[in-house]
Amino acid sequence: MKKLTMLSLGVLAVMSCSSDDSAEEQVSIVGTWKEAKTVIYSGTNNAILDTEMPDDCDKKNTYEFASSGVLTTNIFYTKADGTCGVDGTFTENYSYNSSTKKITVDGDTTDVLALTQNELQIVADENDENGDGVNDKMVMYFYR
Repeated sequence: MKKLTMLSLGVLAVMSCSSDDSAEEQVSIVGTWKEAKTVIYSGTNNAILDTEMPDDCDKKNTYEFASSGVLTTNIFYTKADGTCGVDGTFTENYSYNSSTKKITVDGDTTDVLALTQNELQIVADENDENGDGVNDKMVMYFYR
């Protein structure tokens, strides 16, 4: 889970301002986001292969996008005794291209699938999760 949290940090760190396809106005990524879920979609037929909901400690994670282009992430993890521990606070630069719907965090670029006032979806990873030879997409969902 710690690995996934660090992956989400790297992926989320790739966002800024974006526009919602269904809205005329531009929606800003600036603000504080929290994890809602992570879904793995088949690269073959887009079927859901797995869904992971954040545990109580992951629910404390925050991703704050500042208008200055700085992402501050606070990450927690579940200790062996079941309590939450602080993994750390991370600060990275980010930029978002609303035309291409790509976000770059600390040099890593990924797709932003959706950005609305209340929801953000980003591609966290692409690899062959089910062994069929086709890359599958891990999509992280965030809310504010």
